[in-house]
Amino acid sequence: MSLPIKISTSELAALIDEHLGVKNLDKNRSWKVLDSPISGRGVFASRDIAAGEIILRDVALLAGPKTNDTANVNTCALCCCHLEGNALDVMCKNGCTLPLCRTCASSNRHFDECELLKDWRPKDRNKINSHILRLISIVRCVFLQDQQQKLLNALQANSDKYYMVELQKAVACFENFPRHKEMLEYFYRTICAFNTNAFEGNCQTAEGEIRVRGLFPLAGLVNHQCTPNADHHFEDGQTIVLTATRAIRQGEEIFTSYTKLLWSNVMRNTFLMVTKKFMCSCPRCLDPTENGTYLSALFCRAQGCKGIVIPVQTKTLQPDWRCTTCESVFPHSKMARYQDFALNTINNRINKGSVAEMITFINDMCPRFCPSSNYVLVEAKLNVIWRMSRPTTEEFNEDHLKCKERYKEEIVALLEKLGAGDCTLKKLITEEIL
Repeated sequence: MSLPIKISTSELAALIDEHLGVKNLDKNRSWKVLDSPISGRGVFASRDIAAGEIILRDVALLAGPKTNDTANVNTCALCCCHLEGNALDVMCKNGCTLPLCRTCASSNRHFDECELLKDWRPKDRNKINSHILRLISIVRCVFLQDQQQKLLNALQANSDKYYMVELQKAVACFENFPRHKEMLEYFYRTICAFNTNAFEGNCQTAEGEIRVRGLFPLAGLVNHQCTPNADHHFEDGQTIVLTATRAIRQGEEIFTSYTKLLWSNVMRNTFLMVTKKFMCSCPRCLDPTENGTYLSALFCRAQGCKGIVIPVQTKTLQPDWRCTTCESVFPHSKMARYQDFALNTINNRINKGSVAEMITFINDMCPRFCPSSNYVLVEAKLNVIWRMSRPTTEEFNEDHLKCKERYKEEIVALLEKLGAGDCTLKKLITEEIL
């Protein structure tokens, strides 16, 4: 369920302009915020945009380190840089319990945040608490100015009982957390808006690669499509950049993908339903062959048939599957078990085997239980490319290198069939910057 929004699209567009400011508003800007048939609001091309052109830069309204249930003491809670030392070495010495680099620990930017957390009185000041670290991006909503708060409240916010549990866990970490209704409602809506719209990813700094998560109001308005015309990357921990992957005509809506491009129809829509509360109905999702890539394909289970089966229709998360050869129909429950077997088998090999063993497994074993086009096998090939492109002590012979090149060609061919244009994944593979 989405929490109510009481603001017009034109008012939202004005708040976006104010948020970006003169510095980030290009005089020849290529976008505008308009009503969208996809989800109410969207971003559209205000002029023709060339492939490879930067569409927009957006700055974070709220941002922080990407964390999980285990406290990430190796990342500064403010600038997200890498930290050296144990928890006591990197924890703020003033008692707020956040992990910080030396520069941020003594900065004016951290002072108010530190004072606030100390006033809330962390129950355990001798360790970094993962729940507090997860909440810090949300806590920063306290310091937003009136117009920024209005913009935050204008963003879509999908409600989820887990988000309330997340807030309750953080509240329990403090002795004096504000418990009045309005403040708790503000925090809860911020969590909902953050989890609905936030981007996460890697960005390069002078100290190396860092993992960040941020709420970008303009970029967050860009709707999803499974063959998008734009892609994004982090310029730094506070800035996201959208680039056109193909030419975009004036008046055309700008799309990014909220999922991995090479996931299957069912996999993508399951992810979208769980995380974003909607199912996609773009042309790719309505095509069981996915532009002839057959990323969903599994072997037919009918006796004597050597064909492949694909989902009959994709407007449900549990479609029937039909063989393209013998036309036998199988229930989703049966094919899901088959898909899970392939997924678990391949993932176990990825986690345990060397690259050489993975190549042998992909070439010799996988064709026995999984079509070469299946997205799980494609992910395995991507894993091999990634591992062979990183520094390693493993040695590779000529055959291994040939397999890597073949895998790259196969994946690029899939991306071209999908119409993905010059997407980031294609660049990563072809330019070997993966």
